[in-house]
Amino acid sequence: MTLNTQNTQNTQALRHDAEAIALLTEIRDELRDFNRDMERLNTLTEEQVTSTVENRRLTAMTLMFVIPSTFAAIPGANFVHLDEYGFDNFYALPVLLGTVLLTALATFGFVRKKGWL
Repeated sequence: MTLNTQNTQNTQALRHDAEAIALLTEIRDELRDFNRDMERLNTLTEEQVTSTVENRRLTAMTLMFVIPSTFAAIPGANFVHLDEYGFDNFYALPVLLGTVLLTALATFGFVRKKGWL
């Protein structure tokens, strides 16, 4: 084996090692970028979950205030004359307030069962 042959083999081995190192460096960089992207995605997902939970709570609270407001808006503020419901004046206010309370509690129970509160 001559000196030229040995130099050629060493050069080829070094070239092969350099290509392998370059390939490994490229793979490392791609994995690092992939890991960085996954961390960003995880952060976004956690923020979306937090946002969803907050939106559910706000929806539940809104629902519990809208139902009594709707019942209170039907007759207006005049509880003396509730002829549109067909009650005499003595039972009109307790029945209306009982209905509002019952629907608000039913809504609260539904929302608690769903886990929104």
